[in-house]
Amino acid sequence: MLSLYRNQLIGQQKRILLIGSGLMAEAVIDQLLKRNDNFVVVASAHVEDARKVIQNKERCSAHHLDVTETEELRKFVKNSDIVIAYIPPQFIVPIAKICAEVGKSMITSQYTFPEIRALEEECKKKGIIMLNEIGLDPGIDHLATVKVRDEVYAKGGKIIEYESWCGGVPSPEFCDNPFGYKFSWSPFAAIRNINNDAKYLENGVQKYIPASELLYSTEIIHVNPSLQMEGYPNRDSLPYQELYGLKDCQKLVRGTLRYQGHCVLMAAMKSLGFASEDIIKVDREMSWFEYLLSNIRFESCSTNYLANHHITQLANTIDQKVFTLAQLETLLTKVFNRVFSQYYYKDKSEEQLYKDAEQITYTLKWMGIFDPKNLILNNVTHVHNFAAHLQTLMNYRQGETDLVAMQHIFKIVYPNDPRIYVKKSTMVKIGHRNGKSAMAITVGVPTAVATQLILDGVIKVTGVHMPNISEINTPLYEELKKEGIYCEEEDY
Repeated sequence: MLSLYRNQLIGQQKRILLIGSGLMAEAVIDQLLKRNDNFVVVASAHVEDARKVIQNKERCSAHHLDVTETEELRKFVKNSDIVIAYIPPQFIVPIAKICAEVGKSMITSQYTFPEIRALEEECKKKGIIMLNEIGLDPGIDHLATVKVRDEVYAKGGKIIEYESWCGGVPSPEFCDNPFGYKFSWSPFAAIRNINNDAKYLENGVQKYIPASELLYSTEIIHVNPSLQMEGYPNRDSLPYQELYGLKDCQKLVRGTLRYQGHCVLMAAMKSLGFASEDIIKVDREMSWFEYLLSNIRFESCSTNYLANHHITQLANTIDQKVFTLAQLETLLTKVFNRVFSQYYYKDKSEEQLYKDAEQITYTLKWMGIFDPKNLILNNVTHVHNFAAHLQTLMNYRQGETDLVAMQHIFKIVYPNDPRIYVKKSTMVKIGHRNGKSAMAITVGVPTAVATQLILDGVIKVTGVHMPNISEINTPLYEELKKEGIYCEEEDY
C-alpha cells in the first residue's frame, strides 16, 4: 500500500498528510486542492470514509492507517512534507512525537497539550512548527482577539473586560427538536463537554463553577438584533489572560453558545445520569425504560416535588401499551424527584415545576425512552450510550443547514479619557444547503490556510505555537478574510 502511495506522489511538490476522515476533512481537502502543486494523502482507520471524502477529487488518495501502529505511522509521516492531525485528542500526542522525531511540521485544531509543549526545543532544533488550535474555537477566536488587542495596545489603551462566546447550532428553520441542537461534530465530545468544571475571572476575582452547576450558569448573549442565545462558561478561561496578554482584565470568560432553553433541559438529562462516565453493566437485553426504572441512581428522594395527580396527568400523555400506568408513574416520580432536587428549581412554584415537567416528559418521549424497542448498549459508559442514541435523532438531514455564531466583547479604556468603550467582534455563518456545514468550513478552512502558509514559508516561526503571535496571526487573518471567514467589528 505504501509503495502505491509513493508512486502517486512522484513529481508532486507538496505532499500533505491528513490523518483522519471525519466531518471536517472535506473542507480541509478542498481548500488545499485550490493549489495545483498540492497532493493530499488522507490516512484513516476508516478507509471507506476516506475514500468517500476524496471521491471525484484529483491530486489526492485514501489509505488505511491505524495510528497505534507506530512504524506504519512513521512511514506515512516521513513520506510527507507536512502533517495535519484531524483525529481524537488521545492520538494527537503520539503523532506529534513522531513528527518531531522525523522533522515534519504538524497542524491540528486541538488544544495544545502539555506533552506537545514539551516538544518545543526538539521542534526548534528540527526547524519545524507544531501549530495547534487552528480551527473555529479554538482558532478564529484567537485571531479575532489578538487583532483587537494589538490595535488597542498600539493606541496605549487597556482591555479591562473580555468575553468570548462561540457555538454551532441548527439554522433556525431546521431547529426541530427539544434540545435546539444537532451534531455538526463529534456527538460523544459534544455531550462529554458538559461534564467539565469551569473557571473564569469576574471583577478581578477567580470564579469556579463545578460541572454539576455548569448548565444552570447561563447568561443571555445578544449576538445580533435577530439572534439571542444563552451562553455558559467553557472549561478554564484563566490561562488566556496570560496567553492573550490581557493583564488589565477584571473580567475574562470564554463560553459556549446554544439556543435558549437548551442548557436547562440538558442539565435535567445530566441529573438523571445520562452523562455519567460510569459503565453500564446489565446481564440481559434491556430497554432504556427498564434500565432507568431499576437504576439505583434514580432512587426516590424523601420529598415528592409534584403532586400525584400531576404525575398521573403526565403519565397519561405517554402513548404506549407495554408498560403499566403504575410503572410510568413510578419512573416519572423518580425522574422529577431527581431533577427538581437541583438548586435551580428550589424557588419555583408547583405550577412552574409542572410546566418544566411537561417539557422534560415531552423530551423523554421524543427520545424514545418509553419505547421498549429502544435498547441500551452494554459495557459502555452512560455518556457513550446517550451520545450514540442522540446521534440517531439529532444528525443533520439532507438539505439542512447549520449556523455558527462567534462573538467577542471588549471593554476598553484609553489614557486621559473617562469613557469605557465597548467593541464587539462578531461572526455568524450559515452552512451550504446540500454542501459543507458552517462548522466544517470555519474549522477546516483555517487549518488548511495555516498549512499552506507554512508550506509557502510565510509562517516561518518554529517550535510549539497557537495563533496568538503576530508572525502567525497577521498572515492567517489576511488570507481568511479573502475567504470570507472573519469577525465584523462594531464600536459602541
